[in-house]
Amino acid sequence: MRKVKITKQQTVNPKAVFMGLSVAQIAVMGIGIALALAVVGLFIFVWGINVNLTMGLVFVILLIFVGLAIVRINGMNLFKWIHAMMQAPIYRPYESKGALDTYAKEEKEQ
Repeated sequence: MRKVKITKQQTVNPKAVFMGLSVAQIAVMGIGIALALAVVGLFIFVWGINVNLTMGLVFVILLIFVGLAIVRINGMNLFKWIHAMMQAPIYRPYESKGALDTYAKEEKEQ
């Protein structure tokens, strides 16, 4: 039997500063919250626009900034990940084999 070293999954983000978020993530969320508060103040108190319409816009703004700042999938933010998923698949000009393929081949030889 062959032993393979497998690195443990990183459960703690080394760049985490507060509640698992990095400084860049906190800054982007701060910008999003400031923009949302500015929209609420401008739309409701200055222009007198409907509260439901304003809160819908605030929700969309916060959703965009959460997608940019907090959501991380394979090291990419949400929008980069969606863009990568919409790209064509990667075709390799060589035959890709993993550790189990080599192990099965060695068993057949014995």
